Amino acid sequence: MRSRLHLQLNRCAAFTKNWLLAFGWLLLWLIRAVSSRLRDVAAQAGAETNLLAIRLTVNRRLHIAERLLWLFVLVGSVFAVYMLSELQIARYVNSPTVISVDRDYRGWNGSLPAVTLCYYDHIDSFKANELIQDVWNVSIIDEDYFYIMDFLYAVVNATASNYAELAKFASDERFEQIDLYEIIQTINRPFEQVISSFDADFEVNVEMVMTERGCCYAINSPMSRMLGKKEVDYDQIPQPLTCQFGKQQCFIRMDLYESTGVLDVHSPYEVSASEANIIALQKSDEITASFKVLETVASNNLRELSVEQRKCVFNDEETSNLKVYSKSLCLARCRAIMALEMCNCVPFFYPFVQGPTCNPAGFECLLDFKWPIWALHICKCPSTCTEIEYTMQTVKKSSWGMKGNEDTAGIDMATSSFRWDLIPPKVRFRRDVVFSFEDLIVSFGGALALFVGISVMGLVQMGYVIIFNILLDIIKLLRFIHTLYLRARYQRRATKPASPVHSKNNISRAETAEIPLFEYVN
Repeated sequence: MRSRLHLQLNRCAAFTKNWLLAFGWLLLWLIRAVSSRLRDVAAQAGAETNLLAIRLTVNRRLHIAERLLWLFVLVGSVFAVYMLSELQIARYVNSPTVISVDRDYRGWNGSLPAVTLCYYDHIDSFKANELIQDVWNVSIIDEDYFYIMDFLYAVVNATASNYAELAKFASDERFEQIDLYEIIQTINRPFEQVISSFDADFEVNVEMVMTERGCCYAINSPMSRMLGKKEVDYDQIPQPLTCQFGKQQCFIRMDLYESTGVLDVHSPYEVSASEANIIALQKSDEITASFKVLETVASNNLRELSVEQRKCVFNDEETSNLKVYSKSLCLARCRAIMALEMCNCVPFFYPFVQGPTCNPAGFECLLDFKWPIWALHICKCPSTCTEIEYTMQTVKKSSWGMKGNEDTAGIDMATSSFRWDLIPPKVRFRRDVVFSFEDLIVSFGGALALFVGISVMGLVQMGYVIIFNILLDIIKLLRFIHTLYLRARYQRRATKPASPVHSKNNISRAETAEIPLFEYVN
């Protein structure tokens, strides 16, 4: 019994040894065949592309050391092309633009600054009295009249940085369902000023807008139209007043009657948000301010790049959040979204952001979160590709008393005026593409020609040779497999015994007699 088991184990070991030996020989033969085939394909590709390094690497008549040297040179050249191409791609993706200085100022046209006027006294007393009677059914003789009037003053005087007075009314249920934005639109003072400019034929655009300073009036500010509830396309935005520097005296003048307020001078393609150019206008003031402009223009080739590449956005580009883009508008929307996430409401300073409007209780919630102090450091937005920055250069201020005579006796009228003009610039910046996609392709060709000595046609020929030989080998392999299949099928048929039912020798005479005779038809 043990001898038989030992014999079976020896036979199994011998079979395994023979099988492994056969498999090893087969694997060795396959490696040699594949390497030989690769050498032939490489030699053919080198001959087609006239690439000397490939032909010398696979040339068996050369010494192995020389072939290894050429292989090292070939691999090093390909690696150098790869590294250089990677650097060029990183340059194209990260920094393909440049900002240069343009000094050909004689033919420049520029936009005049926009001004946002915010009154000190926002409220119209007559309209506020009517609103109190219509909404709360309270007259001036009632006890709650002045309490509600204080509420209205707190609403119209609230700003994004100072809304503590409005939060004091959070516990009053009468103000929970009140739309504060509609209240401001109803009782705000109308714009009754006179606007004039150097171009008498141009009508300067004036719009009532809701800003972070409350309800104000924007003059020569097309982008301020985006601050309303209605969505506006870029084509619907009016153009600002422009002038040709050096040939025209560029200015806008605004005369105010019985009004005082704060003036914010900013770019016409931005909204009022900064504190850089704030001017206080009192009664009987006549102010003339001159501004120095620094403009950044952009070439049309810049639009071919993505926003991540050029790191700026054009005003007429529609983003995921805004149909018309400006940096100040983007930052304002960011602050509004943060308020919505914290207290589930949007302050009435941002009517262009969808969401429930904050009531006094909502403002109390925002006050607890110290909004928007920390939001100023979190919100980040890309700059616009075209920018206009105004810097106040000179300010001339004079005041006069009220004029009284027989015609104006008994009338308390004081006139203020504000005139802003531009100092013609002699320098501006230009954003342009310094490394375009065409330059990237050319750099690839230069690297290949310098290190490898091959062109695009050579790469096409090499690819053709490789693909052709791969397809040829696949066809040969399929033919070989098909031949083996046919041979195995033939051998199975040859070794299979004939069936007695279908054999011709087993057909009886009775069966043959039943076969009908042939019928001949003329």
